[in-house]
Amino acid sequence: MAGDIDFNDVLDDIFLSENKQCQESYEEGLKAGTEAGNPEGYHLGYHRGAELGRELGYYLGIVSYHLDNKDKQPESYSDKLLKQLEKVQELINAFPRTNSEEHDILALAENIRAHYKKSCALLKIPSINPYGKTTMSSRIHKLHGQIDTVIAYLSPFLQLANCHMVEFLTDDHWNTLLPCKLREYLDRCDLNDAVEQFWRFAEGKYTDDNELSKWVQETRNHCLAVDNEYCLSTDQLQEHIRLWGGDERSEVRISEFMNSKKSYEVQTMSRLVASLSTACKSTHCVEAGGGRGHLLVALSLAYHLPSLTIDCDERTLASARKRVNIIQKQWHAIAKRIKDGNEESILGSFNSDLHRFAMNFITNDTDLVEIVREKFPEHSHSDVKLLLTGLHTCGNLGPASLRLFVRSPQTSALLTVPCCYHLLTEDVDEMIFDVFQRDYGDSKWGQGFPMSERLRGYNLGRNARMLAAQSMDRVVHNRQLPDKSLLYRALLQVIIKKHLPNLPVTEGKLKGISSKCQDFNEYFKMADSLLKLGLESLPETYLTDMHTNMDCQWKKIVLFYLVRLCLAQIIENVILSDRLLYLFENGFLKSYLVKLFDPVLSPRCHSIVAVR
Repeated sequence: MAGDIDFNDVLDDIFLSENKQCQESYEEGLKAGTEAGNPEGYHLGYHRGAELGRELGYYLGIVSYHLDNKDKQPESYSDKLLKQLEKVQELINAFPRTNSEEHDILALAENIRAHYKKSCALLKIPSINPYGKTTMSSRIHKLHGQIDTVIAYLSPFLQLANCHMVEFLTDDHWNTLLPCKLREYLDRCDLNDAVEQFWRFAEGKYTDDNELSKWVQETRNHCLAVDNEYCLSTDQLQEHIRLWGGDERSEVRISEFMNSKKSYEVQTMSRLVASLSTACKSTHCVEAGGGRGHLLVALSLAYHLPSLTIDCDERTLASARKRVNIIQKQWHAIAKRIKDGNEESILGSFNSDLHRFAMNFITNDTDLVEIVREKFPEHSHSDVKLLLTGLHTCGNLGPASLRLFVRSPQTSALLTVPCCYHLLTEDVDEMIFDVFQRDYGDSKWGQGFPMSERLRGYNLGRNARMLAAQSMDRVVHNRQLPDKSLLYRALLQVIIKKHLPNLPVTEGKLKGISSKCQDFNEYFKMADSLLKLGLESLPETYLTDMHTNMDCQWKKIVLFYLVRLCLAQIIENVILSDRLLYLFENGFLKSYLVKLFDPVLSPRCHSIVAVR
């Protein structure tokens, strides 16, 4: 067989081997790049097509209106104008509805734009395109860039965000999860000195140039910030509401029947919801997952908005009705209007029947208008326009609220504050989704994260989402270090792994027991009794030996906890930006994140606002 191979071919193979490898590598890279780029290209084309469709639909609506009403105008249209309007209508009707290689779609679109502008000039009306590239397209593109930057930074640290502090010692989190240079720096630091540095850096006082300072700065650079484009302050939101045609309302403070946190949230949010309702001309306000109805009692009594609280728990609603009845009876005594910085009594009568309740489990398919008509039968024959709100919409209720807003033309505006990110469903959280299906049947929640097409297939993980619910601002403000229970539980896990490696542990049974114990010995004995571990026979010297390195392990747990906490607001940024992008992708340009509350007083401080 060897004699069949030409010697010159062998030489050619040797000399040309590099060229062949380059060609094969090129073909392999081209194939991989094509496969990776096709989905992104598809989504980009899909959204560009949707934007172009909205633009041409807007043009067609304008010219069709003038053609259909030409005989009703005070001055008759000239033949030139009518021919120009018909030309635009003809071009739009002939525009390809499917992909076509025979047409230059961009050139056809530019031709339509030119003829539309000429029509507007003849009509003497502005030729502004509300769906042009300077609006939706550019905002989506810029938000894509911001999200991509945040995810590129966060993704390498998702294992750190998703770790469990119970396994801190058994899985050696300190050495396996922390960035190497940061860990080496912290190893050299005294605990108290490192903690004091952290407090300074977290407050923005970057007085030192070290690895801890760099970590805090870099993480803070990827958190949500008020920027007047995607994330507004309350004052900026009020200015937008004014530009949308709404009125500014005074704040109302309710001094009883709510704790100070809830009273502050209701005072801040109810004013903006009431103002937004005047901008979107809503007839009713609907609160998703209203619980005790704190927000809507203020909207109905202080701002006279017909309001409906919807919750899926009958006992919660029964308690809420009683509570609201008490508030209504005491209203003039417990509520004060804040005007020009001063509190004044609220005078005049109010309608206690404006606030009603409905028991319903909200899904993506819930018909809010039908529920409102059922609970307000006196309004059943009039037009209904809803403002959908929610003060801390838990888990998947937040995404469901956004989907209801997008799908319901009668929902004219949305203002919700999300919470409980750990209860969102992702592809990696089948167990949570199964629980909802077990409790509520076919829940029809839809996926909680991600919502946008851009992030489809991206997962955060449950522990990361749980971390997102922790408040960096409150921890720093209160100089709040982790509880000793973290150390005790990690030490207990070392014992369990060594002596009972296959034992499943129910965490709930150990909750709160550390506060009853003066040291780890007492904690171990109480845990052994609760969990029935049968480890009481361990020699006393075994526990004594575990105390040897306790100070060192405590230092590592404290610093690890603080370093990991820096990722919390980055994860929240991804979750909220994904929701904003979902609204953009569905054509809602007037959508924003709003920093509604002081994060120290109310850690879930961001709301989502959208106007149809």
